[in-house]
Amino acid sequence: MNLITNINELLENIQIVEKYLTEGDTFEMSETIKLIKRGTCFVAYNIGKEVRFAPSRFVGYTSNTLQKHMVSDTKDGRETNKAINKILQPDPLSNERLEELYISYCNNLGIYPGITGAYGAPRKYWTLTLKNDFSENLELSGEFPEGKIVERTHKVRERNSLVIKIAKDNFKKNNNGRLFCQACRFDFEEKYGIIGIDFIEGHHILPVNEMNENHKTKPEDIAMLCSNCHKMIHKKRPWLSMDKLHLLLK
Repeated sequence: MNLITNINELLENIQIVEKYLTEGDTFEMSETIKLIKRGTCFVAYNIGKEVRFAPSRFVGYTSNTLQKHMVSDTKDGRETNKAINKILQPDPLSNERLEELYISYCNNLGIYPGITGAYGAPRKYWTLTLKNDFSENLELSGEFPEGKIVERTHKVRERNSLVIKIAKDNFKKNNNGRLFCQACRFDFEEKYGIIGIDFIEGHHILPVNEMNENHKTKPEDIAMLCSNCHKMIHKKRPWLSMDKLHLLLK
């Protein structure tokens, strides 16, 4: 595999890491999480008030993918570090504040790394400040204080059409063919007529940071909520439980 030689190639790989984390299938998400959890050197890239982390051993190779990365026999973190050094001088350094942010970033993604990187080596970081976020993140509301990667991951899970469809079908079977908010009982069809038929939002009850690496969304993980209740349940940290939302409405 060829090593990166410029900032654009580095950014391309960082974007690939974000896509695997947020929009990948179960295998892609799981393998990317492992790379972040076990890494030693990271590019700590700052966007606005958020700092995210990309493992050097992956982002140091040109146009890398998990498929290429896993079958290659030439992976060498020392070589990728040299390549990144030429772009983000100086050498990566240990940094207590970045270490705290890395642990927090991991925890918010449901990852709990050890106290050191691979082979007991201390984790080290390059820093990179980006003026603009990647296009996939621009449409997000920023309502998740954990960051846009967590928000994007959560929203992709909630848009999983097959799981949402099964959850809706199960709910209708148990409620005489009706779909309504499980918190306030708002019924879109009852209020808006034909245009409201089968409309409801699916809320993933389990936060991303409580999911294990191989978590697969199940229909029972999804609650039926109207748009207002869905917004309110995400307004606080930790999220409101369904029981607490019921209490607020009472």
